[in-house]
Formats: sequence, C-alpha cells, structure tokens
Amino acid sequence: MSHSIFRLRARRPFVAALAAASAALGGLLALAHTQALAQDYPVRPVRIVSVTSAGSGVDGFSRLMASYLGKRLGQGFFIENRPGANSILACDHVAKAAPDGYTLLLASASALAANPYLFKNLPYDANKDFAPIARLSALPVTIVVPATSPYRSMADLADAAHDRPGKLNFGTSTTGYRTMLSAINGAARIDAVDVPYKGTSNLLPDLIGGTIDYGILEVSTAVPLVRANKLRALVVTSPARVATLEDVPTLAEAGLGEATLVSWIGLFAPAGTPQPVIDKLSMLAVEFVQTPEAAAHFAQLGTIAYPAGASEFAKAIVEDQAKWKRYITAAGIQAE
Repeated sequence: MSHSIFRLRARRPFVAALAAASAALGGLLALAHTQALAQDYPVRPVRIVSVTSAGSGVDGFSRLMASYLGKRLGQGFFIENRPGANSILACDHVAKAAPDGYTLLLASASALAANPYLFKNLPYDANKDFAPIARLSALPVTIVVPATSPYRSMADLADAAHDRPGKLNFGTSTTGYRTMLSAINGAARIDAVDVPYKGTSNLLPDLIGGTIDYGILEVSTAVPLVRANKLRALVVTSPARVATLEDVPTLAEAGLGEATLVSWIGLFAPAGTPQPVIDKLSMLAVEFVQTPEAAAHFAQLGTIAYPAGASEFAKAIVEDQAKWKRYITAAGIQAE
C-alpha cells in the first residue's frame, strides 16, 4: 500500500509537468499558427462594410484606401455600403461576422462613441464587439443655410431665433448630428425645432429649397453645394479653419466656446480577430493616410488627416465616449 502511494506521489509532479509542457506547446503552436495566418493574410478578397452612403465624400476616401490596401497586400479590398439606422445596421453586421480579418467596418465617431448613449438596446457592444484597427481622418462639420437665406453669420441666426423663439427649424440626418447641433444651439441660446431626416440625401432638397432654415453637414458634403451657390456656410466645428471654406469662422471665432465637435472615421474588425492581422492592417491604414493621394483627397474635400494606430485609437475612443456623453446630457437628449 505504501509503495502504491509513493508511486502515485512520484507520478504527480511528472504528470503536472507533462500537462504544463503540453499546454505550453499548444500555446506555442497556436501562436505560430496565428502568426502564419497573419503572414499569409489575406488569401482572399476582404470586405469593408461602410456606414456611409455610396457617392459621399467619405465613400470616395474609403474606396481610395481600399485600392491602396489591395495593392499593398495583393488581394481585392472592396467597399459594401450599409447606411441607415444611425449606423446600427453596418455595425451589427460586422459585430456578428467571423473574426478572421475578411469582414471589416468603416465607421464614424457617432457609431462607436455616441450611439451607446443614444440608444438603450443596441444590438452590438461598442467596447466589446470590435477591435479598433486605425483612426483615419477627422470630419469637420459645418452649419449651413440656404443660399437665399437672410442669415449670413451665426450671430444673424441667433438674433432671429431670439426674436422668434421656437419658430426656426433645423435639419439633421443622424442622431449624432442632432446631438452636435443641439449642443451648438445651446451654446448660442437658440430655441429651434429639430426636423430629423433618414439621411443626408433626404435632407439636402429641403435644405437647399428653404423648407429648413438651417442644418448640419459634413464639410466634404457641403463644399460642392457652397461652391455652386446652393448653400451658405456659417461656421465650422474644427479647431482651425478648413482650407476649402477658408472664409468661414470656427465655433470659437464665432464666440461659441471651444471647438471640440469633430467626428472621425476609423477602421475596425470584429473582436477576436488575430492581433497580428490587426497590426498588419493598422500599419498599412496609417501608412495610407500619409500618402500624397490621401493628402490630395483631404485638400479637395476639407477633411483632415487624423491617423492613430490600434492601441492609441482604442484609448481615444474611450475618451470620445465621455465627451459624447457630456454633449448628449447637455442637449437633454433621452436614449431611444
């Protein structure tokens, strides 16, 4: 009996050591497999699901990036536009996709930083369901009025609103933009009625035609319409003036406080995507943002290079979520 007990006790360290060695070997094999996958990645076309509409300024930028990634990695990268529902459709689709690097998400700050505070029952978790790859660009927005409007500055607009409280109306195409414009209205003490639209394409005809007194648009969308004398820009939300609207003041210059209302566009993968794949895509995405082709696009549309790698981007998203929470609370917007 004692000999049996001795043999059992003698075997336990050996068995434990064998199990530990097997686990370590398994971990090394898994790591080697993951690194091999990343080295070979991609071996088939990659789909980038975008929250934006086809034909928009951001869409043009995303297709330029997809072309660059395809050339650098030797596989096709193609854009699939899934706009609508305040970016929820695209985000939910990618959140449920296989975490293999072949379905990516191109999304804005409103989708990942604002939506968690705007909607009670999101079908995705902004912090758990996505792996940030890279932040690409900043999207200054502008407050615009019809070209026929009597308002030529934010001061004119504010004076008119003060004279007729609750009589002016403003158009927004997403809940995120509603939040931003509500915050600006609060800073200017403007009491006006929000008219929500399903998308920019629905908003523009009413805005250009004068049915809506004023609205908020991405600079990249507004610039061609301002140049065509269909809209007039009153203010931009970027910290500095935008080259394509160089005569338009910033929020700070218009006396409306610090200009912190700048959105961004970033690239994401489903959570669980192998880190070496994330790192490879992050390096190339940041590399693309600094190319002459990207710079030319920024200069043309008024967007701004705003690159950040995966880890830096992840930290920035948490900070932006805190900012958007403050904006939403200050605007008195209740989660839907």
